[in-house]
Order: sequence, then C-alpha cells, then structure tokens
Amino acid sequence: MKKNPESPQIPARLTLTGPHDILAAVPYILGYHPREALIVLGLRGDPPRLHTTLRRDLATGAGASVDEAAESMAAALYTEGCTTALAAGYGPAAEVTRQIDALRTGAERAGIAVREALRVDQGRYWSYLCHEPDCCPPDGVVFDPAVSAVAATAVANGLTAWPSREHVRAHLAPVEGARRERMRASTRAAEERAARLRSGAEPGGRDIFGPRFRAEGARVVRAAVGAAVRGEPPADPDRIAWLSVLLACLRVRDEAWVLIDQEDAAAQQELWRLVLRYAEPGYRPAPGALLAVTAWARGDTALAEAALERVWEADPSYSMAALVHRALRAGLAWQGFPADRLESAWPLEDP
Repeated sequence: MKKNPESPQIPARLTLTGPHDILAAVPYILGYHPREALIVLGLRGDPPRLHTTLRRDLATGAGASVDEAAESMAAALYTEGCTTALAAGYGPAAEVTRQIDALRTGAERAGIAVREALRVDQGRYWSYLCHEPDCCPPDGVVFDPAVSAVAATAVANGLTAWPSREHVRAHLAPVEGARRERMRASTRAAEERAARLRSGAEPGGRDIFGPRFRAEGARVVRAAVGAAVRGEPPADPDRIAWLSVLLACLRVRDEAWVLIDQEDAAAQQELWRLVLRYAEPGYRPAPGALLAVTAWARGDTALAEAALERVWEADPSYSMAALVHRALRAGLAWQGFPADRLESAWPLEDP
C-alpha cells in the first residue's frame, strides 16, 4: 500500500462484502491498479483476514505453464496457512478463464476454498462462481472501483495507489543518454579515488575496504542524508558517483540504513531514488535496497518491491534485498534500525 507520510503507520481495516468491495480494495492492497494480471488474496483465521497476496502476469505460453503456476500459487497459500482465497483476473476472457480454472483446481487439491473468482475488463466484472443473471448478467457488471465505501476508507486512512505497475517501474528507470555517459566517467574517477582510500585495508580482514574508507563513507552518507532532508539532494554526477561507490561497503550502506526514519523517509526516499537511477549497474544494489526500506517505512510496498526488482537485476543474491522482501511478504511494519546496535556490532574504527 502507498501511504502518505503523515498517516499513522497502522494498517487500514477494509471490510469486503462482495465483488465490488474486493475489486475496490485490490489497488490499495497492491499499491497500484493491476492490468493483465491474476491477483490472489490469501485469507486465514476466524473471521478470515488477509494474510498474503500473490500476483502473476497473464501468461501467453502453453497451458502446462499455467497449470504449474496455479499449483505453485496454491502451494504458497497452503504454506502460509491460508484456508480461503479470493481471485481476480484482469484482462481478456480467454486468458483469465484458463488462469482462474487452473487456480481453482490447484486450490481444491490443497484444501483451500476459493470464495470468489472474478474477471475484470474495461470497467466491467464477471464472476466465475455466480451464474444468476440478476446479479451477474452475461455482459458483466459495470463498476467504478473509486465509488465504494472500501475506497473511501482507504483514502481516509491515507492510502493511495499508483496508476499501474508500469508507472512504478518508470519512476525508477535508469537515466540514459548524455547523463549516463557523464556518470560512467564520474564513476571511473570515483573508483580510482576509492582505490587510494582502500590502500590501508588489511588483506583477509573483516572487509576489503579498510577504516579510512569506512570513515569517509560514513561522513559522506551523513552529509548526503542531511542535505536531502533540507531539500538539497546531490545534483553533481561526481558527488552521486562517489556516494554510489562508497555504498559498496556494507558498513557504509548500513550507516545510511540506520539513518532512515519515518519522519524524514520521504526526503531520503528521493535521495536513494536519485542515486539508484544514476548509479552504474554494479553500484545499484545498495541504493536500491535503501530505497526499498524508505518506501517500506512509508507504507509504499509497490515502490519497495519495484526497488527490489532493480536490485535483483544487478545482483540476484544481494542479502539485504532478500531480508526486506521477506519482511514485506510477512506484512511486518517498519521498526527502524538502532544506530547503537550497528556501532556496537561493527564500529567504524574497528581495524
């Protein structure tokens, strides 16, 4: 969910009583309005409450791949302890129907009850479980997801949704053209500067960067965050490149991590988005992971997940991204990273 920074960091309670409510809630649950996708809400407990959300882009391959994906979704619901599911497919009938059919079959095998299965297309919805023409006519039910008590509750709680997943991704697109060429040159110069700082590192030590690198990195990070909070993010490619290279040191990255709080998360989010978009591919994991944390702190899971995608494009094994992803999937609230714990575990001056 995308939540305004001034909103309280508690989940909104959205009560779903029928298809219209489900479809009104989905954009706020995902954080964006879905297109050409199958969305599955897994519920558990008594009364049932939302526990996990699964999404799959509509496939264009053979039917076997759809069956396998449906079985995987059903297995994920089972593993998460979900006993009930709600499904909504966004797109044309031929594709959505085979996705829904496969999901219902897989869920039945897993002992999960699909309480509603809907198809959405061009402002109308159809139910696969209701065949009464009075409430579910063959030509679909016209609906507006914005005209709903659920949507009103979401907005009242400060929740918003991106127009689409593509909009979120475009928000993080790397800079290109002349700006990219300038960043390449600036990054090469930053790497040479970093090599001189690393000359004091001990071979086989705790990290390959050394105390001088860590100290300089912490200083630069604090200055960059302070400037961003004052509304002065870095504009010079040389400064951005230097910051991106310093963040390659995990201790420097974690210095930025502990500075994230909800009060200043919006400003820090823009800082790390800027660094992520400008950084060369090898230096994108750290700012991408930091951006994900700031988005998580603000309740914008759609942006957090999009940032993690950028991280995995550069480094599929980046551990911080995996940690944040697990927290998002579990629905955990952001609690902050205690600075004193980091310093006690890994002092900047530790040789």
